[in-house]
Amino acid sequence: MNTDPSPLLEQLQDIHAAGSPLWWPPAIGWWIVALLLLFLVIVATRFVHRKLAARKRRREWLQALDSIGREWDPQRDAHQHLAALNRLFRAVALKAFPGTTCASLQGDEWVAFIRSALPENADDSNLEVLARGPYEPVPDFDAHSLNEQARQWVHRYG
Repeated sequence: MNTDPSPLLEQLQDIHAAGSPLWWPPAIGWWIVALLLLFLVIVATRFVHRKLAARKRRREWLQALDSIGREWDPQRDAHQHLAALNRLFRAVALKAFPGTTCASLQGDEWVAFIRSALPENADDSNLEVLARGPYEPVPDFDAHSLNEQARQWVHRYG
């Protein structure tokens, strides 16, 4: 029996560092970070898309409001002017309040619905013409004030 440990000691090698880690596949933490970033990008994209769509819709409604003033003179074509403003109020309400029954409201109920959605300090004295104006031979209303109320309605809920 050979008790000389030198041949065995010669077989030993120095401590060496492990190889550098591979870049693929990443560790589980990087997968979680990637999924979080993907989720945030999707949420941000949807948010921006909704904001841009709302801005475009608001701009179209304001252009429609301007065209109402150009198309129908409130003095000569009062009924058409009121009908167009009423359609605009209703279109904005249908988009802003989808779960309500605002589509079926008529007359005083419709005006009460608009009043309930306006701020408390808003001048809503001219809104009554939306309920009674179509039935009057010559409706008397302040077109400028009503157009401004419609503009505020579009800005608030459009």
